[in-house]
Amino acid sequence: MDLPRVIEQAIDQISSYLGERPVSVVAEYPAHLPAVHSDSEQLGRALAGLIAATVTRAQHGEVVVRAALTSELPVGAPPSEGPGPWALLRIGPRGNGLTRASLERMLDENGAGAEGDPVMAPVAACRAIRGMGGRVWVGEESEEAPELRLLLPLRVASVAADVSPLRRTLGEHLPRPGQPRRRLLILVDDDQLRGVLASELSAAGYQVVAARDGGEVLSLARAEQPDVILLDILAREPTAFDIAMVLKQDRRLARIPVLFMTSVTDPEAGMRMSAVDFVVRPTGTGALITAIESALTAVRQPVGRVLVVEPKDALRETMVLMIQSQGYRVTEAAGPEEALVLAERVTPGLVLVNAAVAQERDYWLLRGLRQLSPDIPVFVLAEALTDAEGKAAVRRGASGYTKTDKLPDLLHRVRTGKQRP
Repeated sequence: MDLPRVIEQAIDQISSYLGERPVSVVAEYPAHLPAVHSDSEQLGRALAGLIAATVTRAQHGEVVVRAALTSELPVGAPPSEGPGPWALLRIGPRGNGLTRASLERMLDENGAGAEGDPVMAPVAACRAIRGMGGRVWVGEESEEAPELRLLLPLRVASVAADVSPLRRTLGEHLPRPGQPRRRLLILVDDDQLRGVLASELSAAGYQVVAARDGGEVLSLARAEQPDVILLDILAREPTAFDIAMVLKQDRRLARIPVLFMTSVTDPEAGMRMSAVDFVVRPTGTGALITAIESALTAVRQPVGRVLVVEPKDALRETMVLMIQSQGYRVTEAAGPEEALVLAERVTPGLVLVNAAVAQERDYWLLRGLRQLSPDIPVFVLAEALTDAEGKAAVRRGASGYTKTDKLPDLLHRVRTGKQRP
């Protein structure tokens, strides 16, 4: 269930509740959130009810609906059965005099909201959210800023896998004497392909744990602590991208390399799937094993810091995940001014700059980076970049240029000392 879409629909549903009040409702959330484990229609009615009830009590200003991903149970939250991570929603007034006591009384009100009404009464909304495995309470950043808080389970974290049969399966592929065994967790939708891949990787000397569906990956990763996680890019419900995001949010799993597997051979198609080249496109098991060993080598090597300068939120998030999977720490910037300030503070070992950003104001950012340090590798990236554009960037201070879908190759070259394409 697409949480941002449900939030927007809930806000649309309560437009009649605004009336003449000088109150606006705004939503703030990241470019991508993993799917929530709940019924979209029921959750939409519940959210609409809680937002509407908050609006009717606000005197002026804004009611803000914020959504984010959290791997830690927030302070003050009621106990939750699952280990997380969760989607955290915060509904709160900004610029008016609502109190904590007022919000707590609101949650106890039945009010309007009959069966089938697109807007639930607060009591019914809380009951519905708890029925989905969620939690509702009143929290506050400070005494002047109370807000409603909702904790919703993610579809990625909703399945607790029984690992005992998988442990028995591993016994069928005992290690050869004296050979170290690296543990792989794989998710492949197709049963036949999953069996073939598990057999070939086991024959290559790896321990293999196979997830039957995306919902098992998080619990298996926590139980097995694999060295590398391989995800089928075609996985759905939840998507492989959602799974990767949740894995990187978990402190116990964030450093495990995650590789995407796909039969897609067209780089542009991979880009359309939001995969950039966080995707492994094996032409055979040998290519996949090479990618696995490269990821393992990256984890064993000293961690460097990469500064990513990319204005598109979704693409930037995808790049960050892919770079982190290679063992790097990442600092993000959306524009040239922010990038230059961050470069002064964190001293990155590599800078990756969107080509359009690099070209702004006669390559202002590239010139500024070179004034900070003439030795930092600075590479210009774009989905489509001509040689003339790339060479112009090099003349203005870039170390080199490449297409965005070639980013893993670039990271490998930098790591091995072959910095220039």
